[in-house]
Amino acid sequence: MNEQLEIPTQIQALINDIENVELNLAELPLSEHPKLPQFDRSIRVLDIDAKSKQQFICFNYEQVLKDKETGEEINIALPAPEWVIYKETWSYLRDNYGEPIELPLAEPKNDMVVDKVKVPSYQYMLWMLKNKKVGFTELLASYLDEFVKTHKEQLDKLS
Repeated sequence: MNEQLEIPTQIQALINDIENVELNLAELPLSEHPKLPQFDRSIRVLDIDAKSKQQFICFNYEQVLKDKETGEEINIALPAPEWVIYKETWSYLRDNYGEPIELPLAEPKNDMVVDKVKVPSYQYMLWMLKNKKVGFTELLASYLDEFVKTHKEQLDKLS
């Protein structure tokens, strides 16, 4: 493609990086598997199916294990429970430090006087990306963190 060009070393290095980029959307670290502590574990996001009109996102991913000493990927099938954000899914609005924002209740109930501010997840994700509040990988990592908390037991099973 670029054979007729005189490409400087710095530009060639950039082209090489582009040609060698991994073909997944992101690979994010997970805590080690409770039964397989000899491996580093991660979630590799392969695809995202987003439907704007339906406000729906489905993440296609796999759990990945790599030998801690050699870095070699181990071929063990691990569960991948459905990771979906629906129109009805809510997220906590977060401050600049990533902490959920709490506000006083208009009408306190029992001993609860404050609660966290909730916003629609799909729209919040779009807003954060479009307004450069967070990068794509950071956005996935924050939602992965919540997903893992909810599905930890399923993710830790051995098939």
